[in-house]
Amino acid sequence: MELQWIDDFLALSQTRNFTRAAKVRCTTQSAYSRRVQRLEEWLGAPLFYRQSRPVSLTPAGEEFLTRAHRLREDIFDTRRAVLSTSSHFKKTLRIYTTNTLAATFLPAWLAESKLENYSLIVASIAGCLEALKRKHADMSLIPHFGREDMLPGFDVQDIGEDRLVLVSAATQKRPVSCANNKLSGAVMVYTPGTAYGMQIAAMLDQHHIHIQESPVCESASAEALFAQVKAGLGSAWIPEILFRGSKVKRCAAPSFFDISYKILLIKPPQERNAG
Repeated sequence: MELQWIDDFLALSQTRNFTRAAKVRCTTQSAYSRRVQRLEEWLGAPLFYRQSRPVSLTPAGEEFLTRAHRLREDIFDTRRAVLSTSSHFKKTLRIYTTNTLAATFLPAWLAESKLENYSLIVASIAGCLEALKRKHADMSLIPHFGREDMLPGFDVQDIGEDRLVLVSAATQKRPVSCANNKLSGAVMVYTPGTAYGMQIAAMLDQHHIHIQESPVCESASAEALFAQVKAGLGSAWIPEILFRGSKVKRCAAPSFFDISYKILLIKPPQERNAG
């Protein structure tokens, strides 16, 4: 299994066209097709119906799609974890957090907490929790949509709150609208399997809302989607802490489109002395 095979698969699952996918992956169609075929040989099953137009996923392809994003995320989390073991400090506090919190909430929190000599590792939410479980992290700051009792064995502290909001720029050419249980316009989404993506999908499903058109863009990064929102390319659910103070505005949408969450400080359980 190679990382580029996963990226190749994701490109084709999104474009549903070998020529366009090869162009996205900056290679020739013949070389691209061979790489997809090697992935299928490695998995032992065909992933695409090549005869259909557009190309469609086989049942095996649908199954792999549910795992491909997480595999890619885990690979990069592993790399970050390995790099974090090399430190300029003899003994350092290892703090894991997400990219959004690292760029927004964390600096003020660190200044208030007066922490010094720390290593900051950016990872996915799953990567942050896994680092705690494996004792690679001394603490993690993560967004959390559930209850604290869903994190058994950890020392959990509620240190903030935020919400995901569907926003757009004034320059957006195809503004979004919600009518008759359909969300239409230029919508950008999070990749399947991401924490934000799952929460948004669950909310839409709960209220029987369907995205009418194919998404303009799919990304695992809130920062990447926010940059495109600011450029007027589409609307996306963005953490309020990220767009606060910018010129983007909340879209005209039902109030239940806003998805609140807590910001948690999580530490391994404190060891208690016997007796």
